[in-house]
Amino acid sequence: MKFLKITAVATAAMMFAFSGLTQAQNLRLLSSWDSSYAAVSDVLMPFIKTLKEETTDDIGISVMGPETVPPFEQLDPVGRGLFDMLFTNGAYHFNEIAVGMTLDAMGGNTEALREAGIWDAVDADYQEIGLKLIAVLYDLNGYHIMLKEPVGEEGLAGRRIRGTPIYHSVIEALGGSPVVLPGGEIYPALERGVVDGAGWPTVGAVSYKWYEVADYMMRPTFGQVGHMVLMNLDTWNSLDETSRAEIEAAARSFELEANEIFDRLTTAERETLEAEGVRATELNEEMASKLNSAWFDGALDLAATKNADAVEEIRTLAIDAGLND
Repeated sequence: MKFLKITAVATAAMMFAFSGLTQAQNLRLLSSWDSSYAAVSDVLMPFIKTLKEETTDDIGISVMGPETVPPFEQLDPVGRGLFDMLFTNGAYHFNEIAVGMTLDAMGGNTEALREAGIWDAVDADYQEIGLKLIAVLYDLNGYHIMLKEPVGEEGLAGRRIRGTPIYHSVIEALGGSPVVLPGGEIYPALERGVVDGAGWPTVGAVSYKWYEVADYMMRPTFGQVGHMVLMNLDTWNSLDETSRAEIEAAARSFELEANEIFDRLTTAERETLEAEGVRATELNEEMASKLNSAWFDGALDLAATKNADAVEEIRTLAIDAGLND
């Protein structure tokens, strides 16, 4: 049944693609998250509105979520032109191309990445597989770990912590044992004690009501969350030169606006969690000092297992620009 569903969606999307983009530039965007995630409702949707307002052509973008194609399976149909755009995180398609995951390891905003050459390097790597990087909508507040009990002197020693592979180096550096679970299984896993904590961006716990099953949020936070907006390269090339220039200018400006939106969202999230009784639990100085290097080196080492040469170039650019901390 799963195969039939995806095939039907792909067939419909292909029919749309063959109809051409000249009628009104009606683009179809796949999102790895539904609208309950604030990055969709409060960041992606305003970005789409900005693109519409800042482009001369009548560009419309319709959004379809993970109920259309599962999050970890979305890169291929966008790359093949069955859909036009993708809103995702680089770790979600790590097995197909890993350079997008390195964006979460950096220590600067998109302007710093552009100046260092990292933004262009990532864009060039995606273009090799038929995709164009449009924007990186960063939550610079990064990630944290929600916990059932406060951290100890030995950090997370002896605890089982939910985390996709990008989290593993941090969890292990703090003495914990990683457990891979999809986001939808975090609540029951915390509730039943299957895991003792869960890694996630600093925005999201409120929507999923994890404050009902976890009383603590680990501090300090680490890394930053790169929400990538990608476009099928053929779709991009089908746009006229003026539209491409307008999209690039609007995206670059909105990248910085997105930082401010996420700052507000993170503040509101923290205040809500505190109102629900969730308290911050601080790592001691020794444990906290391990976070940044474990996150940066772990994320890039993992990415290098898939795209060694490209990732080593990005690592060198980041270190030379001081974006590895």
